Amino acid sequence: MLRADEEKILWLFENYSGYRIAKESGVAQSVVARLIIGDRELKNVSFETASKLTECAEKLQKQENED
Repeated sequence: MLRADEEKILWLFENYSGYRIAKESGVAQSVVARLIIGDRELKNVSFETASKLTECAEKLQKQENED
């Protein structure tokens, strides 16, 4: 099921590098970098991209909780 969660995406940007996010999520590194530095607003990305970033955040949060 596709879903997007802005809070989780922002957590992701605060806690992981653009390279790691791009590698884990499958979202282009240039897109991730522009979102992190603010050149592109999160509200303007496709739902698919937001969904991939949310899924990545959930996966990484789960990994942190298991460690």
